[in-house]
Amino acid sequence: MKKKALSLLMGACLMLTGSPIVHAAETSSVRIARLDIKPECLEAFLSAVREEMATSLRVEPGVLALYAVADRQDPTKLTFFEMYVDDAAYERHRRTPHFQKYYQTTKDMIARRVLLEAVPVELRDRRASDATPPAK
Repeated sequence: MKKKALSLLMGACLMLTGSPIVHAAETSSVRIARLDIKPECLEAFLSAVREEMATSLRVEPGVLALYAVADRQDPTKLTFFEMYVDDAAYERHRRTPHFQKYYQTTKDMIARRVLLEAVPVELRDRRASDATPPAK
């Protein structure tokens, strides 16, 4: 994935979230996944991934943020941006029953998978900005 596209994706994900603010200082593990879903499996995949993401954020303190976006031109092409407190939290996440259920349910729905491990450089969103609010 090109740097500019990755930056745009990260920015869009961070700006659109309704979740609590996540600071770079608390994030040491970032994962990006690009998945191509078989078209006939898209709705079932989305249902499974929504359930898994909601459960992960509800029960795993080491999971800071999970974002999923679809390509506007081809909704079967999904990109995930995930933030964890550290690599151990990511490994614990992969061993949870809810992740294993998601994995087993969806593994045959995925036509192509590209995974990227990243290191946070700067993570910001409008709510986490250091900018001083304008005077009234």
